[in-house]
Amino acid sequence: MQIELSQFLLTLSQAFTLLLPITFAGLCLIICMRKGWLEKLDVPLDGGLKLGGEPLIGKSKSLRSLILYLVVATLVTLLLHSSAQVSDLVAPVFLTNPFVLGPAITLSYLLGEIVNSFIKRRIGIAASGEASSRLGSRVQAIFDNVDGIIASGLLFIFSYQVPAEILVTSFVLAVVIHLSTDLLMRRLQLKVK
Repeated sequence: MQIELSQFLLTLSQAFTLLLPITFAGLCLIICMRKGWLEKLDVPLDGGLKLGGEPLIGKSKSLRSLILYLVVATLVTLLLHSSAQVSDLVAPVFLTNPFVLGPAITLSYLLGEIVNSFIKRRIGIAASGEASSRLGSRVQAIFDNVDGIIASGLLFIFSYQVPAEILVTSFVLAVVIHLSTDLLMRRLQLKVK
């Protein structure tokens, strides 16, 4: 029983560390948005291009978010790399080159969000928080909260062979954290309700 508990806690710890690069990057973005820092970088990644009269991906995917995520997630990955060398509480994936892993995590996460935004615009789904019905809003919120998580999970599966039990645990933790930060952004009026 004690071995099972210690194994569960180890899995939980390693799963949690998988989330730290994106979580800290997201929190830094929230702070920058709240304080008005780096606003000049709020240039849409799609350059304002439209396809079929709709934005290619929309203005919420900006240069500011890309740069902040790349820098912060890579720095956090570097710290986790150092920690993984002395502690098994950190997921072993962080033993790999942090200057490759950090950007890979960031780009896969943002790619998931971009693909979701692109698809929503093509099939006529309103931007985040603007669904016309309560059910539509809830369904949309689910997809908006798992898109990047799924994409970075695929990176961990196919490129880094992270064990399934760590990924499943990480996914559950990620959804809870993402929903919490989403709620925080709405309460701070950084996102439309």
